[in-house]
Amino acid sequence: MEIKVAENNIMYNQCLEIRKRVFVEEQNVPMDREVDEYEDAATHILLIDDEPIGTVRYRPVDDDMIKVERMAVLPEERGRKLGLKLMEFVHQHARDNGYTRAKLGAQVHAIDFYKKLGYAVSSDEFEDAGIPHVYMEKDL
Repeated sequence: MEIKVAENNIMYNQCLEIRKRVFVEEQNVPMDREVDEYEDAATHILLIDDEPIGTVRYRPVDDDMIKVERMAVLPEERGRKLGLKLMEFVHQHARDNGYTRAKLGAQVHAIDFYKKLGYAVSSDEFEDAGIPHVYMEKDL
């Protein structure tokens, strides 16, 4: 198993395929909401275990903070702590690039997962693409 920064269009498209399966097909997020204006500004991460099975992206929001987005693991691969591995990779990659804080919009059902990673809820609940979310933040 390896986790890599998506360095070319082939890897980026593999990230998009995972996101399409998880967010568009499984969670009914419209495709035009899933692919957004931040695609080019984001660093896309791909988890490969013989084939691509997970992804996440992050983008800078100011000089010291990133926003983590689009974390997805294929349904048949869940329960293997792959989301944890993806998030640890993102945190280290962001630290290596000079960032000291991270935030994300967590689906409400995933709050406990992010709390285990050191995130704290920083907003009231809101809806995004029909799914309840909260913002969460942490120091890297």
